[in-house]
Amino acid sequence: MIIVLQSRMNLNNKIEDKDKPVIAKNILREKGNATLIKLKKDAVLREHQSMTNAMLVLLSGNAIYEEDERKETLTNSHDFLYIPQHVTHKVSATEDSLLLLIQ
Repeated sequence: MIIVLQSRMNLNNKIEDKDKPVIAKNILREKGNATLIKLKKDAVLREHQSMTNAMLVLLSGNAIYEEDERKETLTNSHDFLYIPQHVTHKVSATEDSLLLLIQ
């Protein structure tokens, strides 16, 4: 397999700005997954579970991660948290936000 390295790119260009409250696009699928998630203000990525441990990174905006006994607010660019596998959780945006999910 040959991997072509491109010069400088921007993650905002990897996800279309459709008129939907929640947009997700996988951007890496080699040995793991990296998914860009764009949430419009007040949008909620409904409750779900991850089959693997994951890391959620805030690239821009403000987002709230919630599970049963845990609530974390991501407010600064590059804030991140770990998401344990098989734990029901949801993510909501208090302003337009761009997140990176790494699994």
